[in-house]
Amino acid sequence: MRRLIANGFVFFSIAILCSGCTSYSSQPTINEPAEPETQEIISSFSYAINSPWKDSRFGKDAYAATLKVIPDAQDTGSSLAAPTLPALEIKISEFSSGGACGQDYLTGLSLGLIPSWCTRTNLFKFDFILNKDQRFCRQKTYSINATSFSHLTMIPFALFNTDNQPLTLYQAALKDFLRIGQCATR
Repeated sequence: MRRLIANGFVFFSIAILCSGCTSYSSQPTINEPAEPETQEIISSFSYAINSPWKDSRFGKDAYAATLKVIPDAQDTGSSLAAPTLPALEIKISEFSSGGACGQDYLTGLSLGLIPSWCTRTNLFKFDFILNKDQRFCRQKTYSINATSFSHLTMIPFALFNTDNQPLTLYQAALKDFLRIGQCATR
């Protein structure tokens, strides 16, 4: 009986720890058009990720998403005879969240009765550089922030929230950047 109670307490503690809803936002805001627009023709790209984790799952998923958005482009990192400057340079920075916010500990100690919310800034940065005719055209950086809300009532939502919102934001940011636009001059 004690083992059953202990297992129940452990399960409940894990549920409280994971019970939260997180929403992500980007700076600048990603403009998703209602109708598909024409996008830049990308022949080659370079892809780099800076992450505190050796084999970042997000980095691998973002690379696969990049290949879906620009399927005809060649990754210059995999080619020995690469042009000097790729048409698109992609640099992703993934930062550690730094653990729980201070107010999250209060929620955990109260077993989820006291709600908390926390905003973590710059969890991801997506930096895109477009080059045309071997010259700089334009650049844009998207910073992704996360706001989480933790409370006992969030347990059902946390259990069923399985989508990867940062990856969805990455795809939308890449599509937003690749829309036909004027090249900036330096």
